[in-house]
Amino acid sequence: MLQLPDSGNARAAPVRPARPGELRIWVASPAQPRHCLFADLVGRVAERHHLRASVSQPAPASWDTLNVYPAEVSAGPPEPLDVAVAAAGEPAGSPAHRMQPGEARPRDPDLDGLDPLALRLALLRRPYRADADVTRGKLQAADAALRDLRAQVSHWARSPSKPMCAQYVGDFLGALDDDLDTPAALATLSALAADPEIPDGSKFEAFAYFDRFLGLDLARDVGR
Repeated sequence: MLQLPDSGNARAAPVRPARPGELRIWVASPAQPRHCLFADLVGRVAERHHLRASVSQPAPASWDTLNVYPAEVSAGPPEPLDVAVAAAGEPAGSPAHRMQPGEARPRDPDLDGLDPLALRLALLRRPYRADADVTRGKLQAADAALRDLRAQVSHWARSPSKPMCAQYVGDFLGALDDDLDTPAALATLSALAADPEIPDGSKFEAFAYFDRFLGLDLARDVGR
């Protein structure tokens, strides 16, 4: 079960939507890519739990380059509200769960010549509650890591398909359910990629599945 911080307590608690089958998410500051990214991730994880996620925000903001699903524009947060992504002290309705992402610095990252998804990966590498430095150097490192991951996935795609390893899948999904522990989820990817006991076809299937949540276009180079 997905767990996020309870609004009355910083500790994570199980998410139980107010409306059966629907999870309502509010992004208080849509100009902040980190806020939109983690709201997007909550929605992706919620869908695995058979919930229809809807994201709304007070102003239009498009982060298509970060593979963030579009949100609806609303004058205020819907009620009853399940999840709010907002900075400390920022008004955000009356959510059951409130996520407070740390500050991402600089506010306008230098992505010139880099894959825009390098920013998404750089942010996923840090716990969302912690501040994140997205310096040019870290974005370059994330861009290189993306190229390496896509090259591996493209190589594995040439092998016969094999079932995913249940242990790695469980570790990955468990990390996301545990208050969106994206660094632990990414560590699972690294461990799986390096495991010589897992067939390449199994690695491909797992990475393709994991990317439904990560949104990094890991299979982009398959067939090229």
